[in-house]
Amino acid sequence: MSEIVKDLTEKTLSKIGYNSIKDLDIKYYQEFKDRYDVFGQFKNERGYFEFAISFDKKGNIKRSHVNMISPTSIREDIEKRVYDKE
Repeated sequence: MSEIVKDLTEKTLSKIGYNSIKDLDIKYYQEFKDRYDVFGQFKNERGYFEFAISFDKKGNIKRSHVNMISPTSIREDIEKRVYDKE
């Protein structure tokens, strides 16, 4: 995957209001002559999110859609109960 796409994706998500992104996972991206369409997931201090965004080569947002999959505390509690046998 192109580092340019990853950097522009992080900058675009921070413009929307999602800072301190951890574990950015770009599942799919498509490059056109004037824009990028990107789909993926990320984690921050509030929870786990999925996103679909479209932006031009300068980082200007054309379309953005971000959904929370689960809050961090709930996800960690579920993983602890499922994977810990104690």
